[in-house]
Amino acid sequence: MAFLHYILAAVFLWESTVLAQLAYNETEVCYDVVGCFNNSAPFNNTNGVLPKSPEELDARIWLFTRDNKATADVLNYTDPDTVKNSHFDPSRHTKVIVHGFSSSFEKTPWIFRMKNKFLVKGDFNVLAVDWSKGATLPDYPQATANIRVVATEVKLVLEIMQDQGLDLGNVHIVGHSLGAHLSGFIGNLLGPNVIGRISGLDPAEPSFLHYTLPVRLDKEDAQFVDVIHTDGSPFNLLAGGYGLMLESGDVDIYVNGGEKQPGCVDGIGGLLSSSNSSLENSVACSHGRAHDIFLESIDTTCNFTAYPCESFDKFENGECFTCGAEGCSSAGYNADLGPRTGKFYVDTHHSPPFCGYPYHVKVVPNPTQPNTTGLIYVSLIGTLDKTDFIPINSKNKKLNGTWAISTNVVYQTDIGVVTGVQLKYVKDVGFLGGLFGSSSTNTYSVASIQVMSPSAAMWASSCRGEFNLLDKQPLDVATAAGRSSDPCTVIG
Repeated sequence: MAFLHYILAAVFLWESTVLAQLAYNETEVCYDVVGCFNNSAPFNNTNGVLPKSPEELDARIWLFTRDNKATADVLNYTDPDTVKNSHFDPSRHTKVIVHGFSSSFEKTPWIFRMKNKFLVKGDFNVLAVDWSKGATLPDYPQATANIRVVATEVKLVLEIMQDQGLDLGNVHIVGHSLGAHLSGFIGNLLGPNVIGRISGLDPAEPSFLHYTLPVRLDKEDAQFVDVIHTDGSPFNLLAGGYGLMLESGDVDIYVNGGEKQPGCVDGIGGLLSSSNSSLENSVACSHGRAHDIFLESIDTTCNFTAYPCESFDKFENGECFTCGAEGCSSAGYNADLGPRTGKFYVDTHHSPPFCGYPYHVKVVPNPTQPNTTGLIYVSLIGTLDKTDFIPINSKNKKLNGTWAISTNVVYQTDIGVVTGVQLKYVKDVGFLGGLFGSSSTNTYSVASIQVMSPSAAMWASSCRGEFNLLDKQPLDVATAAGRSSDPCTVIG
């Protein structure tokens, strides 16, 4: 199964970057009810590929409510009676869920879970849009073209609902990847700022990066557009980068910087190292983290607080742990409760639950520390509890006496007031597990450590001395309130 997934992933990546460059001879197709579609600018992002017919796509629009949680009402854009005779209630707010490439409602667990969570959260009409027959591997360019027809079908269903009393301002569409741009098409077809809200979950980058606004999701597609970015690193055949880093909404939230997610190995590397049978989770882990975070945000008591900041570098340096005059946003479901515009950053834990307790950690090395390579792990000790160990630097980054490690860390445990830190250094064993030796030192020497808790707006610091970390051996370091470090009277 893993080998088959490898082949499918390779074909998909090749298709989206090479085969998509071939031009098709057709310039326009027309279908009953949904209308005509051409491939001229700005809709030249599929390199000539035109959408398939509604009959070929066989998109299904299902309605779930609290009165029919398990058995869907099937809605048809050509038959208003399918809406009239369903469990649809125009007085309810309406949620619409749209999947992306190589997904489906019935076989993609996060979509099914989102439907169920929405129905627990509120008395909603929940529409699930399954366009899986138009989003199949390996033809990404075709899927990109198909979203225009599917969007038109959903738009027509919403207009039938509007005729039966629905306020389009009470419609909230949630779309992932290609589904995010499909959601934008729905909003665009209904008119600027008509739909109440669209949540774009890591909108797809391939075929959208250099194209104008009518083609991709943008802030005029709804009254409020919030976007979660999780996989915005440059698109690479071997390493992922399926998400669009470009600001696309009223509120853009960059999770862990928006390029790559902790705990993920993306692209072919993720495929080869994963035992997960899901192609999305093994190849596009960072890309899928966007819907994981939105899912968690629906019913968690933890708030994915997202801070306004000019850049991720400043955020990771601890310069933006304040909500300022405009306030902070929240990644996911509650994004509409905060500021209505801006660029925000939030860090998460590396495994679920992703929401947690953020801290800024700064480890200052001794100036005499020679060059080495390895991971520095930090565990925080507090008045209430102790956290697990989390690495605070990247595996391949050089360590020496010049470069301090200054970063944000998210723990799953509320420890209260920080009273101490436990440090651990694990040296890099080198090529082939150290078979040919390692240039890493057996010791990493730290001069001081500082920790800031944004929720408490408090700093805690060690004294300034020499804390020698032996390979793989944890060392406890006491801290005191405040940021300035006095010299240690006893060297650890």
